[in-house]
Amino acid sequence: MDALKEQYYIEVPESLNPEQQKMMIELEKDAFPGMGAVDEQTLVPLARYGKLIQYFQENDARPIAICELLRDYKDVTKAYIFGFYVRSDKQGSGIGQLFLEEIFSILKKDNFESVCLTVNVKNEGAVKLYKKMGFTIKETRAGEFGEGEDRYYMVRSIS
Repeated sequence: MDALKEQYYIEVPESLNPEQQKMMIELEKDAFPGMGAVDEQTLVPLARYGKLIQYFQENDARPIAICELLRDYKDVTKAYIFGFYVRSDKQGSGIGQLFLEEIFSILKKDNFESVCLTVNVKNEGAVKLYKKMGFTIKETRAGEFGEGEDRYYMVRSIS
């Protein structure tokens, strides 16, 4: 697994130029067909005031995975994963697990004590990954993003 990690690296941009914004929107649509909701109005504040983590593989100009993080305003020791996805051509290869391990390390360095997220209850692959990585389902939120958009609210301790 360590040899595999050596192929990847993290970038945390503090701003995005229009070309990068366009690429990020395309990656979001690839990850969430028909649902991709991130646009310039969301990406710019995420990069400037949240944390946008990009996971790259050597010799690939486009990120292979993305994590969009915010700080919970009511509990500043908790991070919220606004978006997390692995590019469709890289799914199923263990990238999600490797990337989450890197994210947990970053969160720990940033003094977070826990991390939370919501995930579509029908997204079995993501739910399985999050459980494997130590997240637990705390509640089911019916209609979280509109009718038929039920989400699990999941939390994990950072230690």
